[in-house]
Amino acid sequence: MKSVARVVSFVFHPLFVLTYMTLVLLWTNPFSFGWRHVAEADTLLIIMIMTTITLPGLAVLMMKMLGWVKTFELETQGERIGPFLVAGVMYLSLYLHITKAETFPVSLRIAVLGALVSLWGCFFLNALFKVSLHATAMGGLVALVLLTRWVFGYSEAQIGLPGGSNLVVPLNGVVYITILMAGIVCTSRLIVKAHERREIYTGFMLGFSAIMISWMILK
Repeated sequence: MKSVARVVSFVFHPLFVLTYMTLVLLWTNPFSFGWRHVAEADTLLIIMIMTTITLPGLAVLMMKMLGWVKTFELETQGERIGPFLVAGVMYLSLYLHITKAETFPVSLRIAVLGALVSLWGCFFLNALFKVSLHATAMGGLVALVLLTRWVFGYSEAQIGLPGGSNLVVPLNGVVYITILMAGIVCTSRLIVKAHERREIYTGFMLGFSAIMISWMILK
């Protein structure tokens, strides 16, 4: 059971979730980005992956090699400070970039601002206890999918397949799957004993609230 929980934790690592949010927005309405198909968004996805996954990941690797952190899991509150600061700067630079570029829709700005707010929220709460970053990320993903369905008003997601074809999925189904996966991810963090329940609940509510606050600011 723990091995499965670790796989789930890796697939839904907090650094990956903003890219998942971007894919959801591209699948539901690529035209809002100025494209007809997700395949045309390769530059955006490369920027997203480099800024939110590759560079923060390399920073943690360097900290591990220098002995600043003991494990990649960042098991203590003290080990999280450096990675928080690096990721916070990266996310801020990404938000400034997409804000200055007028071609990106407000939905993407909401996603990035929400991720930025929740990240810094976790940073400051880290002084009190170790908030679950996985739960925070999944809370944000659930909030964004709900906004996409019931506020932005999209009814289906067209998932791009090789060859230029699309797999059409009702967005209600995406909502249910996302909520289910959030529960599975949070449960996985409890199974591997990475967090206590209050750290899971706090993280989820923080991530969910950050996206909603960002929507109220930017709508």
